[in-house]
Amino acid sequence: MTTDIAPLIDERPDTSPAALQALRGDSLYFNVAGSGPTFPVAQRSAERFRTWLNEVGMFGHIGYAAYNAALDATRADLAAALGDPGGAARVALAQSATDGLNTLVAGLAIPPRSLILTTLEEHGSALYPLRRRAELGDDLREIGWHRDPGRLLDEVHGGVRDGARALVMSLVSCKTGDVLPVREACRLAREAGAISIVDVAQALGQVRVDVEDLGADAVVTLGHKWLHGPLATGGFWVRDLALFSPTRLGWRSRLDLPSGSREYNPNATRFETGTVDAAAFVGLRQTLVVHRLLGSWVSDRVRALRRRLLDRIADLPFVVRSTPEAPTGIVVVEPRSGDAAALVQRMWDEERIVVKLIDEPGIPQAIRLSFWALHKEKDIDRLAAAFARTLTVGVS
Repeated sequence: MTTDIAPLIDERPDTSPAALQALRGDSLYFNVAGSGPTFPVAQRSAERFRTWLNEVGMFGHIGYAAYNAALDATRADLAAALGDPGGAARVALAQSATDGLNTLVAGLAIPPRSLILTTLEEHGSALYPLRRRAELGDDLREIGWHRDPGRLLDEVHGGVRDGARALVMSLVSCKTGDVLPVREACRLAREAGAISIVDVAQALGQVRVDVEDLGADAVVTLGHKWLHGPLATGGFWVRDLALFSPTRLGWRSRLDLPSGSREYNPNATRFETGTVDAAAFVGLRQTLVVHRLLGSWVSDRVRALRRRLLDRIADLPFVVRSTPEAPTGIVVVEPRSGDAAALVQRMWDEERIVVKLIDEPGIPQAIRLSFWALHKEKDIDRLAAAFARTLTVGVS
């Protein structure tokens, strides 16, 4: 029988590797940086809430209150996960990091024709809206990484010295898995009065994220990569609402205000627009519980697997693009023989292993290998052995 009380998330879920594994096991998946399989416990929590909400009527008196309460709780949990306990008012929910970045980049409260800094390590989710601003008149400067923190910071410093009004930068590069010197870059921006936006989509869930330590003005994330949460979940944290203007408005942008008001909500929900799948955000809350319970085990495990992978592929004909000592589950390799696209396809067709093609303008194609703590040592060994076989076949 359906009750009037919404289903709760599980505060003490089974966090054993077997309980968290969602994959069926007839292949190997090394594209967590694209999307991590959703934890089964998160799927269950989301489905329980979705079913219940549908049964009571989502926008009925019972359902509507539960809908909003679920989103409020998600903002609070996401703020805590980002290092700002009690900072729910500074969090806006989004459908993805792409959604959040578009909202923030378009809403930058800067003068027309401003100089904006970013890096070539950014995902298209940041580069495309930034390049759109450039089309509309802003001056966009894209800084190369070159695995040299000092050189990158020198260019950031030069940019703010030239009058840059904004900086958009990832904490972890989706193209190399390297950790970029974000804290130092944000400090340079802050000292010059520039607004900083940090993308932590490839960080949260595998490396520590603390908005106060980063010193950014806004931090954007999502649920479906290293957190292993549901698709279509994400959000962003904003230090000062006045630094960004809402560019899209809907009923949720003014939910806390009297009917007919032309003001925005007095918190970050001013950046939210319309109806979302609240159940997916319940699933996101469940994944955050899992990560709180796992603690440092994830990062320790990822580092150990990274060392094993680099050791196993050391004798293969690869150029490793990633910094070996980086603390992430992303390693990018470039086949010396070229034709990375064909190798990626053969790895699936012949070995049933998923790896990701990196195809960026101006640089040779590469292959991204992204793994998480649930991978086993034997999975890493099988990946390396499959590469050895497939590369040999490619040469012959």
